This record gives sequence, C-alpha cells and structure tokens, in this order.
Amino acid sequence: MKRVSLSLVLLSTIVTGCASKQSVLDNSEPHVVNNVVISEPLNVDYKSELAIAKLTQIISHAKLEKEKLAELLYDRGVMYDSLGLRSLAQLDFRRALEHKPDFADAYNFIGIHLTLMGQYAQAFEAFDSALEIDPEHQYVHLNRGIALHYYGRNGLAMEDLETFYVKKPDDPYRVIWLYFSEVENDAEGAKLRLIYNASQLNPNSWSYQIVELLLGNLTEQTFINNMGKNLKSSRELVERLCEGYFYLAKFKLAMGDEEAAKNYFRLALGTSVHEFVEHKYSRLELNKLYEIARQRYANVEASQETN
Repeated sequence: MKRVSLSLVLLSTIVTGCASKQSVLDNSEPHVVNNVVISEPLNVDYKSELAIAKLTQIISHAKLEKEKLAELLYDRGVMYDSLGLRSLAQLDFRRALEHKPDFADAYNFIGIHLTLMGQYAQAFEAFDSALEIDPEHQYVHLNRGIALHYYGRNGLAMEDLETFYVKKPDDPYRVIWLYFSEVENDAEGAKLRLIYNASQLNPNSWSYQIVELLLGNLTEQTFINNMGKNLKSSRELVERLCEGYFYLAKFKLAMGDEEAAKNYFRLALGTSVHEFVEHKYSRLELNKLYEIARQRYANVEASQETN
C-alpha cells in the first residue's frame, strides 16, 4: 500500500516528474521457486538520484522563502524515504519543521519513523502535533492507528483506524488494517465485520484477494499463485509481492506459524519497495519475532540453570 495513502508518499511536482519507471514485463511468467513467486528487487532509477541532486542544489544555493524551503526539504525527505534512506529523510523532515513549524505532513512522517524505531511515546507526540495542525489529515489516523496497534493499545488503534476506514470504505487496505486492530480484542466479531466490509469492495481488484485470504476463502498457495497473474509491468509484480507476502505473513502469524511468518516478512523486505507500509513494517514485525525468540531462549537457559 503506497502512501498518497499513507499513501505514505505524497511526492511533489518536482518529485513526481522524476518518478522511476520499470520496463514492461516480457512474455515470460514470473519466477516460481518451491511454490513461491519471486522477482528481482525494485531498482533505483537514475532519475530519482538526479531529482535528489537537483533538489539539493536548489536547497543549498537558491534564495528561498522559509515556507518554500521547508516544502523542498520535505520533498527531498520523501524521496530519501522512498529509497530506504530513513536517517537522511528524518533529518530533512526535522529541518523542514524548523522553517515551517505548522507542517503536518512532516510531523506525520516523523511519527512513522519513530514508530519503526520503537519510540512510541515520541511517535504519538508527532502524530498528535500533526492532527492539531490539520485535524482532517486522515493518513495521520492510519499511521497513529498502526503505531497504537504495534504498541498493544488496540482499543485506541480501533478508534483511529475506524476514522480512517469510514472516509473510504471501498478501500481494501482500510478494511484490512481495521480488521487487524479489531481481531486482537474480539476475533469472532472482527471476522463478522470483515465479511460485511468485504461486501462493499470491488471483487475484481488485486487487494480484494488479501481480504479473501484473511477470511479463509483462498488457500495460501492459490493466493501466492495469483500474485503472478494479470500483471502490466515488472514494477506491478514487485509491488504486489511486497504487499502479498506481508499480509500472508500476518495471516500465518495469526495461525501461530512464526517461522513461516518470518520467511514471508523476509520476502516482503526483499522486494525493496521502501515507500510501501508493508515493507516498512515487515522489519518491525521481524524485530518483534526475533525479540520473542531471544526471550524464549533466555527463559530456557534460566530454567536449566535453576534445575
């Protein structure tokens, strides 16, 4: 899921004009290895690098009003983020706020990065600041809802994700994240609502299949096979794999299969689609699973020592 939604990535006119493009797929089928669809990671287009260089030149040498400078710093930060250069992006977002303290979008991105770092208190402060500036900024509700979900405050997460959902109930990703927050509190009720919410969606869209997977209407292998069908470009394949493997990992995690979940999160990370929330939170999910494994090992060691 891209961010104009979180679409996490609202590129400016400068950035959009330099967006990278992938070549159209040839007639060959996507690679399938051990019943898993794979692809090469998303390449960084040289136009993105040139766009960053151009923005850097303007920021460094042009005489700009503070608000315009803040916007250019934000644009470059978004580009850094889309390339996985999170520290550089964070610096630009914070510099943008120095020149434009009421920059809700910058606070929103800072909140996302702090969530990924596990600094939840600071992340909530950033999201709250964004909403104080722009109460109608719906993607802050998504991002704060996700942060609350990972922080274990699913009651509050449901409130934010419900606010995000009602703005566009025909968006499968809004349905999915609302379900993730609800299922922790009431698995049966969450599934019943997911069934109803699914009835409002377009069944012909790719993302509808994610909902079908979560409902148990698609087998794991059928879902994987479908990721490689009806594609228009190589980029579409890589983006679909990023999304598909992340949600498949969440599905396996809900079933208690942590090892399979780890592998699917790794496959999502391997796509290098950095601007997608699914790529961002795959790393966070893996870190949580690694920490659980370390804690279990420590408990076993302690138990053996006492015996």
